[in-house]
Amino acid sequence: MDKITKNHQNCNNITINSDGQRIDNFLMKTIKGVPRSLIYKVIRDGQVRVNSKRVKPSYKLVSKDVVRIPPISPRIKETSRNEKFLDSIDDYIIFENQDFIVINKPAGLAAHSGTNIKHDIVSSLKKLKNNSEIAPVNRLDKNTSGCMLISKNYQSAKDLGNCFKTEKVKKTYTALLSGKLSKNKITIDLALKSDKRKKNGSVFVDSSGKHSLTTFHVEKYFSSCTLANVVIQTGRTHQIRVHASSINHPICGDTKYGDKLINTAFRKIGLHRIFLHSSYLSFYYKRQYSFKSSLPDDLSILIEKLENEL
Repeated sequence: MDKITKNHQNCNNITINSDGQRIDNFLMKTIKGVPRSLIYKVIRDGQVRVNSKRVKPSYKLVSKDVVRIPPISPRIKETSRNEKFLDSIDDYIIFENQDFIVINKPAGLAAHSGTNIKHDIVSSLKKLKNNSEIAPVNRLDKNTSGCMLISKNYQSAKDLGNCFKTEKVKKTYTALLSGKLSKNKITIDLALKSDKRKKNGSVFVDSSGKHSLTTFHVEKYFSSCTLANVVIQTGRTHQIRVHASSINHPICGDTKYGDKLINTAFRKIGLHRIFLHSSYLSFYYKRQYSFKSSLPDDLSILIEKLENEL
């Protein structure tokens, strides 16, 4: 049995008496009710130490290792996470001037108001800035994260909206595609059309639809999937998701256009939403602007797991 002691910082020091168990799995068993994403975060932040040293989640414990575990409280529920975001929304602002805001949108929070939506970014910013003219310029799905552009007045909304209709805008996403792409670069030029027969906002490939152009650039191959940078020259609803599905490489975690069996397999290793992140946004508005957003913890943790399997 492992020996447990406490130090003056109220941390548990546990002396291990067996070999071979990964530190992340050990913590999952030791700390009840804490999500794996939080376990990975405290390891990556260096809050958990083994023999007073930082370790990776893949570190395998050996007998007589001393593991220091700080006090960790389980995260409550999704609604409280959203409310916490709304309380600290300023922390998610990447850039702001008199005309627009670029925000690093978290997954799980709606970009704008709608049916059955209690909290959304645009409404929250209107209250925070006391500005009723605030409006989204580009829209991200609720479970998509990353760079999102928001106008602050009617004139900038018009000008930026027109800008996004031209080729002066570059939008790059990071996506995890199921399977292995056959080429390092694949361009999809397939028109898309809204499915009027369905009320869930579905889109499908149809030659009578709107012109849509997407290019997938392979970033890294894993055993059963491909990490890709995705550049879109047009901005149609669900464009990346439908184009990825059209080449039989749907985005992992996509419950609308993806594969149920693949999604189930990825849920088991910690992917609980679509792996799609708006990583880069560049546009010209009076001058050139470029913004980047790193992968959030939930997606970067998954990539670490996949890399450990190689």
